Amino acid sequence: MRASGVLLPVFSLPGKYGTGCFSEEAKRFTDKLAAAGQKYWQILPLAHAGGWYSPYQPLSCFAIDPAFIDPDTLIRKGLITDDDASDLVHTAAEQPSDRIDHGALLPVRMKLLRRAFGNFCTGSESSDFRNLHDRFKEFCISNAYWLDDYALFIALTRYHHTPDWSRWEPEYKARDPKALKGFADDENTGFYKWLQFEAYSEWQDVCSYAHEKNVEIIGDIPIYAAFESADCWAHPELFKLKKNLKPEAVAGCPPDAFSPTGQIWGNPLYKWSYHKQTGYKWWLERLAQIFEMYDVIRLDHMRGFESFFSVPSNAETALEGHWMRGPGMDFFDHVSSALPNGKFIAEDLGYITPAVQKLIEQTGLPGMKVLQFAFDTDPNNTYLPDHYPKNCVVYTGTHDNDTTVGWYMHLDKEIRRFVTNFIRSQSGGRPEESAKAPEFGAKTAARSLVQIALRSVADTCIIPLQDHLLLGSSARINTPGTTGDNWNWRMDDDMFTDEVAAYILMLTKESGRLQTGKL
Repeated sequence: MRASGVLLPVFSLPGKYGTGCFSEEAKRFTDKLAAAGQKYWQILPLAHAGGWYSPYQPLSCFAIDPAFIDPDTLIRKGLITDDDASDLVHTAAEQPSDRIDHGALLPVRMKLLRRAFGNFCTGSESSDFRNLHDRFKEFCISNAYWLDDYALFIALTRYHHTPDWSRWEPEYKARDPKALKGFADDENTGFYKWLQFEAYSEWQDVCSYAHEKNVEIIGDIPIYAAFESADCWAHPELFKLKKNLKPEAVAGCPPDAFSPTGQIWGNPLYKWSYHKQTGYKWWLERLAQIFEMYDVIRLDHMRGFESFFSVPSNAETALEGHWMRGPGMDFFDHVSSALPNGKFIAEDLGYITPAVQKLIEQTGLPGMKVLQFAFDTDPNNTYLPDHYPKNCVVYTGTHDNDTTVGWYMHLDKEIRRFVTNFIRSQSGGRPEESAKAPEFGAKTAARSLVQIALRSVADTCIIPLQDHLLLGSSARINTPGTTGDNWNWRMDDDMFTDEVAAYILMLTKESGRLQTGKL
């Protein structure tokens, strides 16, 4: 079935608290998607972000970032007041409306959440509060397999002022039971468990609302865990670590269009032989839990399951790395057996070998096609729409790309003319006419490429909202290989208007992607 959707991180939603959260704004956004005839809202990982506030370097592969908790929801629950939230509102108002200042907002937000937890613990004996406490206890029991270690890890991170557990005292680094016992009480860990309970509860409410509007959520799962994470600290046996518990080697990728010397991501590599011995237990628990949050999972870095790039932990560039064999189809056989109804998208971008392509074909998962990658003047480029299979998901760009307006503006003259000629040819123009015609403006080119993506044979088309809004490079989400101005773009309140939704609806109808049935 042909369908379409929009890509927008939750943190990019507008609102008065400085960052998008699980708020009424999220529900209004799904209202707009429904009005625009969209089936999907694709988001980035909701994981508790670690280094550089990147959701792809999470402090836990299971935990939600507490920054998504909505203060207005806490007010409605009677856990805080409007006055309590005023400091966060004032701090947010001091920031640019299109940027998230994580460093300024996080301390104020955590102070507010501490107050809410205190009131949760000492709340009234009303039936509503008793029900909340009962649900919290149930949540802690059913999620104990990851929640206990996560809460301990965050408590110890705060105690040591660093998530780099390799720098902790030996007894904490090695998880000595006697040393950890003092951190397992409610005062140190209860708060972090409650944050997860609240975050999960609020997100489930947003998801339920989206389903009422016939909108499904596409979530994103990073393939790797971070070294500075509860997962690596609590389960070092899952990773390739030395005796001193430092990584033997780290993940990365070879030179590509984003980086001429490749990229060093720094994540510890999995000990796949151990995972296989356990029947991929940790992975299956992780995927099952993620499916409680999303309808479809985008498997980040799909090629890493066939072979992964290993870089020595002391290397200066990824040029020193090499490929190693991954778990292959055995992993996906276990996944399909344990999660027979799980819906996935394979992120198969970058250097794809015949072996990787064979694995993707064996799984039957739809791969990704990014239109911005199509224009190297090679007529056999697999990202050109003429080469798409139906079983794929097409994007104009992803969170790692510039916006299409910004991308077009930064093209050199030869490639820009190639794009111009391609757009004209898709509109029925003849090549000899296209060669003489002037280049498009960036917004005209972006609008045209959105239409071309929607009209392609791909079963699913996902458009970053910035491309529907025709925004420039300042609205870019992430620049791979950099640690600067990333993960902080926000949409202004007045951007996603009824008129924009109506225009998207028109394009959706024209491309035969309109969704009218129930989920």
